[in-house]
Amino acid sequence: MGKITVDNVESDSDDESVSKLTWNKLQNACHSQGYREGLVEGKERRLQEGFDQGYLSGLKQSQNSAEMKGFLSAVMLHNSFNLELNEKLKTILAHM
Repeated sequence: MGKITVDNVESDSDDESVSKLTWNKLQNACHSQGYREGLVEGKERRLQEGFDQGYLSGLKQSQNSAEMKGFLSAVMLHNSFNLELNEKLKTILAHM
């Protein structure tokens, strides 16, 4: 075992400082990467939630519109001899 000298203590101190710096840089890098990944994950979740809500809303509106168009088409077919009513229904259907 070697003798403890001032040079050995300073060398150990330098190694310790380098280790702490390396550790701090690594910690900061991991923290930054984790923060970035968290932001991306959060944005993706919010986008998905918004898409899901919009999809359901659009589906309900489309379904209601399709039912109304089907009903009006059936009324037109049933009243095919009433030209005035059919023209009004065609106008309504054209604006849907």
